[in-house]
Amino acid sequence: MTKSAARFPADASGHTNAQDGSARTISAIDEQAFIEASERLSLALDQAASGRTHDDIAVARQRLRELAVRLRDAGYWRNDKHGLRATVSLLWQADRYVSEMALNRAKGE
Repeated sequence: MTKSAARFPADASGHTNAQDGSARTISAIDEQAFIEASERLSLALDQAASGRTHDDIAVARQRLRELAVRLRDAGYWRNDKHGLRATVSLLWQADRYVSEMALNRAKGE
């Protein structure tokens, strides 16, 4: 995954909630948590073949999904289509990996 410096706009107050139109801001804590969750999931997927536990991937995937929803609710994705596509792609890779592991376990039983 690429370095994630300043993925959020400096003035996030212009974002509106898609459901009620109210302005919401994206905190620096949310920004950092999202960046860390993205990097953690990406790293977990990269290391999956080298013995990384499947639980690590599932936990990282769930955390990134929660943060992506929070960003969606804050209206962030309207201004960062590239980030949205990258996040959806990463989550899709994780979903596919977890599904394949579940199928392989089911076949092995």
